[in-house]
Amino acid sequence: MRHSSFPRSSILVYGQDTIHSLVQSTDIAQVEALLENNQIEDAADLANNFASGQALDSDEVETLEYIHQTIAFTLFSQTRFVDAAPHFLAGALDPRILVSYFPELSRPLFTDGEEADMYDGIAKRMPIEASVDDLIAANLVRNYSPHLPPSTREAPAAQEIHKILREEAIVMIKSVLQGFKGQGKYKQQEVTDTALAILFAQSGDTTSLISHLESANSTSLAAVEPVLLEAGEVGALCTLLKARGDEGRVMEIWKGLVEGRYSDSSVSNPLSNMFALLESKQGKDRAMLRKWGVWLTGRDSERGLMLLMSTKRSAREKDREEDLSVLSELQQLHPSAARKFLEWLVIVRRRDDAELHAQLVQACVDEMLECLQDESTLKLWRAKFASYTSQSSQKHTPSPPSTQLQRPQSSFLTYFVSTTPDSTSKRARLKALFALQALSGYNAEMVKSQIVASRFDKVLGLEMALLDGKMGMHRMALRALALTLRDPVSAETYARTGGIVVPSKAVEACGMGEWGALFAAKGGPGILEREKSSEGKRELVRMLLEVYMEDGEPQQTTRLLSSQAASLDAVDVIPLVPPDWPVSSLSPFLTHSFRRTLHAKHEGQIIKAICAAQNSKVFEGSYLVFREQGAIIEEADDDEDGDGEPESFNEKDGLAEKIVLHLQDQQRSEVADVHPRVSSGEDVDVR
Repeated sequence: MRHSSFPRSSILVYGQDTIHSLVQSTDIAQVEALLENNQIEDAADLANNFASGQALDSDEVETLEYIHQTIAFTLFSQTRFVDAAPHFLAGALDPRILVSYFPELSRPLFTDGEEADMYDGIAKRMPIEASVDDLIAANLVRNYSPHLPPSTREAPAAQEIHKILREEAIVMIKSVLQGFKGQGKYKQQEVTDTALAILFAQSGDTTSLISHLESANSTSLAAVEPVLLEAGEVGALCTLLKARGDEGRVMEIWKGLVEGRYSDSSVSNPLSNMFALLESKQGKDRAMLRKWGVWLTGRDSERGLMLLMSTKRSAREKDREEDLSVLSELQQLHPSAARKFLEWLVIVRRRDDAELHAQLVQACVDEMLECLQDESTLKLWRAKFASYTSQSSQKHTPSPPSTQLQRPQSSFLTYFVSTTPDSTSKRARLKALFALQALSGYNAEMVKSQIVASRFDKVLGLEMALLDGKMGMHRMALRALALTLRDPVSAETYARTGGIVVPSKAVEACGMGEWGALFAAKGGPGILEREKSSEGKRELVRMLLEVYMEDGEPQQTTRLLSSQAASLDAVDVIPLVPPDWPVSSLSPFLTHSFRRTLHAKHEGQIIKAICAAQNSKVFEGSYLVFREQGAIIEEADDDEDGDGEPESFNEKDGLAEKIVLHLQDQQRSEVADVHPRVSSGEDVDVR
């Protein structure tokens, strides 16, 4: 059985009313007596001897803690801060009690009326001063007054001593708090960690501060954040916020660094940090990407747009509204980035929205016209137009009609792409041309008026022809392509495809893959429903033929007749031919037309014979069926025989004769009209 830790005695003195015992003084009494005589080192030795050589029970542990706290506060009262630190640690003092003497630490941590448990005897030994500064000042007055004129507070020597003692107090509180780290209840740990963070920040020890915040800690964010911001330890604050998972606040602080509201040399590139954090959130936090994507685009348009474009979107109305909102914000913050985002929405995301289409067309046209404000660009495009039309004119100079056809030149678009150096202006024109062709929902008349008002309509002949076609003025569009621009390839493409100036293959050849994918996906964009039909296409081909003949273009007319003979009827073409043209100029067209008609006739005859054979086979098979399905039919007759029985007959008697007569009549009859489909796509009626 373990004996009590209280002193034991073998001498008792009995009095009349009392019992006296002769015992040795307690350890606490001995320590207090030593401290009263300022024998602090002897008291410390006594405490060390008390703790050595044996295991202590709970009472003895409390006794030892009391002794160390008594020694610590005695040293603390004498401003021997460094000597007091190990006794505070050994005495397991509540760190809140010691922190309360440092207003810069206690002010953000403690609330009014907050209490902490401590020994009653210790409370009597605590300094009565409210702060460590007051304690140092009181000791200076006690030790040096009136020997430091004019006063102990104003004398330079006193101020220097005060500064040295204040630094020692900071060293003491740091060592004590580091020793208490991770011990005690949650509130004690919170005070310890928060006070340490504040001390590191105020002393400028960034390395220790970040190491402290990166480790497991209970630092109060609300208490330490304003201190860290004031001390310029923004990087350490971001470390703490990231450890707590408050990434939104981290982004706000990095934004402040980028805008110059905060400053911290330890954060070298806050903008890159913001991009890195958001890139890690791709596909996980769409709201965060949406919130910061626009602002980051204003700082770095390329990387910002990549973030915005990486966000997954659907065709839902909510996503559409969000896209329009992002676009509106970008247009106010960064117009060029907004244009790229708009292009991405329409071209890549395939937003089939008339409003977005109209905005993209307008943006592309504005950019193209802006490029033409540059004199060098304007001269270059004028030179391309003049060079192309002159080559075409030389190639197709009026000459007697001949059956020898020349190979058509390349289109103006192909010529422009192949001969113009790659530049921003070149890409701007191609984008405008593709947008005008592929997109719908914009006002073609308004766009044309804008180009005319800018006085660039002569240079932009291909675009003007495309807009005429969009407005349904096909004859004007064909005249512009065939006669003004001298581009027979585009004119025939327009007529053959039903209103397309820029076909998908031409877009793909330009090396702009995303636009080419859009054209391929839409399968012929920008075509009016009327022109999509074969009847509308034949009408456009005939209209182009009239344009050529009105202008007296025999070679182009002859070539058009040969290449588009399937879409033309000889009956419609012959009245349009000028009287002075020899028949030899029409011989290729007439030859192909007659051959095609004869071919269609022979094909119809073959199909007719095949159908007649199939009909005969069916009738032959049905004859056998009818013969096997004979029956006797009895009918009531008004004229009965003498026995009153009705007459009867066998249906098979005349069936064979009727079927033979029917087959003979069928062989003499004609099969219904057959309309075979010829290779050219034209219907031929074979009678």
